[in-house]
Parts: sequence; C-alpha cells; structure tokens
Amino acid sequence: MKVQAQAFRSALKHLPTPRLLDYVNFDGVKVWTGALDLEVEVRVGDTPFPPIALPRKPLLDLLEGMEEEEVEFTRGEEDKLFLRVGRFGGELHGAPPIKLHILKSLTREVLRSGEDLLEALLKALSLGKTLLEVGEEKVRVVATDGYRIHIYTLPAQGHVEKNYLIPNQVKEALKTLEGPVVLHEAGSMNALVLEAQNGRVGFPLTKDQFPPYASVFPTQPPVNTLIAERKALQSALKRALLVAHPEDHSIHLQVEDEGLKVQALDHTHTPASEEVVPGEGQGEVRVNGKFLLQALEECKEERVHLHLHSGPRSPLLEIREEGFYALMAGLKTATPQNPS
Repeated sequence: MKVQAQAFRSALKHLPTPRLLDYVNFDGVKVWTGALDLEVEVRVGDTPFPPIALPRKPLLDLLEGMEEEEVEFTRGEEDKLFLRVGRFGGELHGAPPIKLHILKSLTREVLRSGEDLLEALLKALSLGKTLLEVGEEKVRVVATDGYRIHIYTLPAQGHVEKNYLIPNQVKEALKTLEGPVVLHEAGSMNALVLEAQNGRVGFPLTKDQFPPYASVFPTQPPVNTLIAERKALQSALKRALLVAHPEDHSIHLQVEDEGLKVQALDHTHTPASEEVVPGEGQGEVRVNGKFLLQALEECKEERVHLHLHSGPRSPLLEIREEGFYALMAGLKTATPQNPS
C-alpha cells in the first residue's frame, strides 16, 4: 500500500509523544498514539493491514525532504514492515500496537460545527486558558491569560448545552486535523473526543476552574472611542513595536486633529517613535501593543473601534465585532514626554 509522504510526516510530527517509548501505531489506514492524558488518531491511507507499532523518530528522519514522494509499505512476517520512499528501501522492526480507550468510549454527541471551530480553538489555546461554551445554535470559544480575553462566536448545531474547559495539551494534536468538527463526550472516562474530517483527538477533562470572565465585562458605555483604519493601524503598530520597551511593549495612542497618533514608549515612558494614521474619535490610552496587534489580526472590518472604559486599576480597551470580542487591560496611565 502507498501513502503520501507529506501527509504521513505531518501526522507523525503532530502526534503527541508517548510517555514511555516514542512509537506510533499504524494499520495502513490511520496512525495513532495514546498517553494518559491524550489519544490521537489521524487518517493517512486507504489500504488496511494488521496493526503494528513503529518507531516515530526514524520515520520522521526518513521522510524529511521527501514531501512530494509516496511511501510504499509492505507488511512482513511477525512485527516487520518494509518501506520504500524515493530511492530508499528498508525494513523497520515494530512492536505490538497499543489499544485506545477514550476514542473507543463515545457516549453522546455534543455539537457539530465548521472548520472555523478548529481555527478558533488553536488561537485560543495559544493565548491561555480556553473554555468551550455550547449552545443550541452557536458555540463560544473563550480564552484568557489574565490580562486579556478573546471570544470567538461561531455557528453550531448543539445537542448539549454545557461548558467544557479544554486542556492546553491538545493544541499540537489539533494542528493536524482538518475540516468540520463533531464533538462527543466519552462519559465513562470524563473525556471529550473531537472528530474532524481526517482524524480524532480524545482527552480527559480536568477539574480546573475557568475564571468568572463575565464579571469583568464593562457595564457602562465607553468613556471614549478611538476609530482608525485597521490596516493602517496594524502597520503602524508593527513598526512601533520594533522600538517599544520589550517587556510591556508599551504603545501610546491618542486622537489629535490630524488623526490617531501612535507612539512607542521606552522604559521611562518617553516616546521612542511617533507616527500618525488616519483616525478620529476622542481620548488616549497606553496599551500593550503586542496584545492589541494580535486582537486586530482577528478583526475583519476596515475601520476598527477601540472603546475605552474605566477600570478598577487601569483603563480597559474593548473591541466588538460580529463573531469576535476582545477585552484587555490598558497599562497604567503615564504622561508621555514630547520627543526631543
């Protein structure tokens, strides 16, 4: 049987490393691995043969640089597998395959959603703690790192109205999945199984608690709003971040008659750069420019509205768009000095 080297290597690369031996399990159709906190199964071929466990590192090294090639496998006697890729032919000695538990224990379907749910989960898990809120017609992915909150709201067909805290260890495994998503509970294991077009990921739920994020939402109208052309502001922030203080990435934004002034601040709160982009509104704020730039990359509107709210210790900056919401704490107010 044959599989595409690129798809096979991608699956091997993103499968989690088992706790004991770095072996992957292969049956001609799918590769899989399992550990105490994660089980991953990815489809790579179409011709089944008796399953076998193979050393992952030699396979990854053999397939490196051969993405356009096909890998041909022939099952030998006992635990042997012959392979040919490019001009190389060789024999791999395997072992008995492991058995899966979470992926074999599905109980009820939780939701169905599009491939944008996978994208939202990856972004959220890269930011911090991630909560999945399932409703009848939509699903929310909420992420926070303690300084900011990102919320992605996506259409879904929900069968269970429930919240699930997604553990961070699933992030790498999700990178190899593609297509629409079906989520199941594996009830007897207190686990979830996320199934996509080309594979599945099973993981136990933790007893950790997600912070009560709704309590930090502003309850009053914004005190000021800065409005700017999104792409121009993004470009200005990228330039300013090159010279801003590397610890807090401090950026000062202020609406003036000529537009929105963007300043990078150094460790003494002195402007290290200055640029004016088209903008309007009223007010000023000092903010982590890296955090703001990451939020703007999720926005779709040509003009972005940065709503400023009074916070208990520092101002809050809020962005609201259909399908995306961001809230971040501004940096404590410091009056920038004029560039010398």
